[in-house]
Amino acid sequence: MNFEYLNEMIEYIEKNLTEEINYNKLAKIVRVSEYSLQRIFMFLTNMSIAEYIRKRRLSKAFEELKKSNIKIIDLAVKYGYDSSISFSRAFKNMFGITPRECKKSKEEYKIFPIIKFNNNNNLCKELNYEIKEIDETVIYCVKTSANTHEDLLYNIRKLYSEIQKSELYKKINEVGMYGISLYDEGNYYYYVGSKEKYKNTEKFVIPKGNYVVFSVNSREQKNIVETQKRIYTQWLPSTNYIVDENFNMELYVGNNCYLYMLIKNKQN
Repeated sequence: MNFEYLNEMIEYIEKNLTEEINYNKLAKIVRVSEYSLQRIFMFLTNMSIAEYIRKRRLSKAFEELKKSNIKIIDLAVKYGYDSSISFSRAFKNMFGITPRECKKSKEEYKIFPIIKFNNNNNLCKELNYEIKEIDETVIYCVKTSANTHEDLLYNIRKLYSEIQKSELYKKINEVGMYGISLYDEGNYYYYVGSKEKYKNTEKFVIPKGNYVVFSVNSREQKNIVETQKRIYTQWLPSTNYIVDENFNMELYVGNNCYLYMLIKNKQN
């Protein structure tokens, strides 16, 4: 992963905290797709880009409350909040005090620092994979969607919680469970299903092609996330394969999870 590009993106965010920040612009700075950027940032920081921006804005607002006589409503508007109420709620959730209390308080400053990326903790372990050619495959799924990656992660947890309460989760697990992430025209989608058709599921076609396949050797979420992190921050920058960054597939079989990435073409 090119940490220089990531730090360039952080610098851009910092200069534009009082403006609307376009994620597509951030992705162009880092030289990856918007979807990949969201995943990379989450893997490296354990927070979404939206959460980071929100915390930096509130941190700057804290400083301004201490240093100036700016009105709370003006500060709220400056950092992108629709009202002083929503601003005060977010501020208290982060710092434990309201903006008004902060203004009057003699206590120390509190900040959320700027992130600086480096490769000091970049582990150089072997990462084994294979290339598989897969025919067009029809599966039947339930799905969820969202306008932001942050909302999608919440909706995915909610979706799994719902299907685990029904017989569907058990049924699709018995025949092999697919989990598919898709980014298309500004929207995020996630599908859960299997090759068997069950009630209230919809058809999804997995495209034919060559896929890079990583075996996690586990179904534990922490191990899956760690493998995904290494794929995006170590494997992708180290290989000459070009993959479809907007399509990712998981296949759960028995006690194992396999991660699939569709190869678009190969660099010369």
